[in-house]
Order: sequence, then structure tokens, then C-alpha cells
Amino acid sequence: MTSHVMQVPRRVGRPSKADKDAAAERIIGAATNLFATRGFAGTSMEQVAAHSGAGKDTVYRRYPSKVALFEAVVDHAHQRAIARLETMPAASGTALERLQALMLAMLHINMEPDLIALKRITFSEAVVFEKDGPIPPQPDPIMEKLVDAVAEAQAAGSIAEGDAKAIASHLIHCLVALPTAAAMTGSHAFDASGSVKEHFDRTWPWLINGVRGGAVS
Repeated sequence: MTSHVMQVPRRVGRPSKADKDAAAERIIGAATNLFATRGFAGTSMEQVAAHSGAGKDTVYRRYPSKVALFEAVVDHAHQRAIARLETMPAASGTALERLQALMLAMLHINMEPDLIALKRITFSEAVVFEKDGPIPPQPDPIMEKLVDAVAEAQAAGSIAEGDAKAIASHLIHCLVALPTAAAMTGSHAFDASGSVKEHFDRTWPWLINGVRGGAVS
């Protein structure tokens, strides 16, 4: 008796959009991991192709250079942060409490190891990028969300009147930029579990009292 093996027909023609999207996700995922663990100089397009399962020609067709690939990785990380903030459960409480919850979420996102690694590369390889490094799209949706939260707290009388964008920038600098800069330059101050939240709990009260209406006698 002769046995017959069913042959699965091979797909002919161009890849579907879903296939292309899946390939792009694999490439970006592999590149993110390699850049974060090996740095910019230690990562090659060939390594990205091998780790993503994509052909080298496919990688180069999408990203003509390693700089272009790194910029795509940074943009993807930024979009991921935006998506996480957008899908956060709506915070309850007063406008000031909602602002506090938003700032804490932004701090935790920015202190994630892969984002710290990407920021470190961005600043250390500024000459390679021939600019200040890949930057978020302008206007930045994350910053706009924070400015709106500040404005809501002002409207509720929880924060003194003033330029909401300037106040948001100061909050970002003190609560997010300082610890991320420390982590980027090799500080281990935030390695311990809970240290990021401790920084926030310590900094938020005196910082917000400094911009709260009537706080200064």
C-alpha cells in the first residue's frame, strides 16, 4: 500500500501586511535587546538579522543603516511608552492626585532597564547620529498629557497659576530626568527594589509644595 504525504502549498506572491508587521516586530525586538545589552558599537546588522530570523537583505531593505535602525528602535520604545500611558486605568481622586499618579507612572516607565540603555546610547553616540540623538516626535504626546494634567490641577486650585508647560518641565526634570540621568551614568542608587518609589515619595511632597498656591509664606 502506497502512503501519500500531503504537501502544504507554499505561499506565492508578496508577504501579507500581517507577515510584514510580524517581521518588523521581530527585527525591532531583536535590535532593542542587542542594543540594550551590547551597545551601539557592539551590535551589527548581521546580528540583528540572525537574532530576528530575518534575512540580512530584509533588515537592510527596511533600515538602510544601523543609525536608521537604532532611531526606529528608539521611536518604537517611545510609542510603547505612549501606549502604556494611554491604556493606564483612569486614576481616581482629585486633579492633584491624578497628576501624581501620572508622574509616578512616567518615572517607572523611564527607569526600565532597556529604556535607560537606549538613552545612554543616544547621548554617548551623539556624534554618530550627527545631532542630539533621536528625539521624540514633536509635539510629544507624553508631554502634552502631562501639561494637560498640570492645567487640570491649576483649574482645581491645587497648583498656582503659571505656564503649565514650564511647570510640567520642572516636574519632569526633578522627578524623572534626575534619576534616569543617574542610572545612565552608572549610579546604582536605584538598583534596589522599591528605590524608585522611595525617590518619588521623598521628592513629590516638597516639590509639589513649591508650586502649590499659597505654599510660600
